Order: sequence, then C-alpha cells, then structure tokens
Amino acid sequence: MMFEAIPAEKRDFELDCALLSLGTRPVILCIGSDRVTGDALGPIVGQMLVERNVDAFVYGTLSRPVTALNLRENVRHIRAVHTDKKVLAIDSSVGKLADVGKIRVAFGAIAPGSADGKKLPKVGDVSITATVTDISQTPLSAVRLGTVYPLAINIAERIIRALDNRLQ
Repeated sequence: MMFEAIPAEKRDFELDCALLSLGTRPVILCIGSDRVTGDALGPIVGQMLVERNVDAFVYGTLSRPVTALNLRENVRHIRAVHTDKKVLAIDSSVGKLADVGKIRVAFGAIAPGSADGKKLPKVGDVSITATVTDISQTPLSAVRLGTVYPLAINIAERIIRALDNRLQ
C-alpha cells in the first residue's frame, strides 16, 4: 500500500492496523546510514521517535545508526532481549522515478541493502519503506536532504499518531 495512492483517513487506518498487529510497545528498527543522505531516512525517523519519547523500543538514530555493518548484531540483540516483541522495520528504498516520494506499509520483512547487492538478514514483521531515488537517475549519496527529510517527518508523525491513538 502506498500512502499517496489512498485518502489520508484510510492511510492512517491501515498504518494503525499494521501497528496494532505488532502488539504493545513494539520494536522499531530504523535502518540506514547518516553518512549517505539517501540512506538516512531510517536514522532520521528513529531520531524523531526518540525525541518524542514514543512508547516503543527504537533502534537506529542519527547518533547510533543501524547500518549494514551492525545490522546482524542489532537483530541478534533484539531477538535476545525482546523475545516476545514484533518488529517494525523502516528503511529507504530505490525504485522507479515515478515512485520517488512514495511511502509503503507492508506486512512482512524487508531486505535491507538489496539495492546494493548486499546479503543482509530480512527484518521486520511489518515494514515501512520510502522510495528516495531512481538509482539510474541519482545515486543514494546524491539524494537531496530535501527529498528525504519530509518523508521522514511524514513517517514519524504517522507512527507517533498511531501509537498515541492506541493509548486513548
């Protein structure tokens, strides 16, 4: 499902349903590197969630990003410490030019780094991805922060709103 393709009320409902499926105080795994603008979506979202004190276990922020280098270690830690929790995985994605700016919510895991041919573990019971570039047009390292940041705000605000609604 793509946020842009459906009305705001339905988008919020579908995200609420996805988050409800995670149970109470979910694990939110925000994947990406703060050193590559196009890959910084996850750490920016994680930072926003931590700064807003969301009722969740958040991994991956600007000061402690979860990258290809430490993803396996973080996944092992999450599985050991949060044995009864489901995981919401958040990552930027590469797609077609027409998909740049689109946000997708899906039930199931994502394969981080697959656009770069990396063999990393699939993660997440629910996933949110945002297409930040068409790699044939712009490499991840050259994606404008002006593309990534509004997507991160949109995702963080929707998660915060969905989690807040669960408490009411």
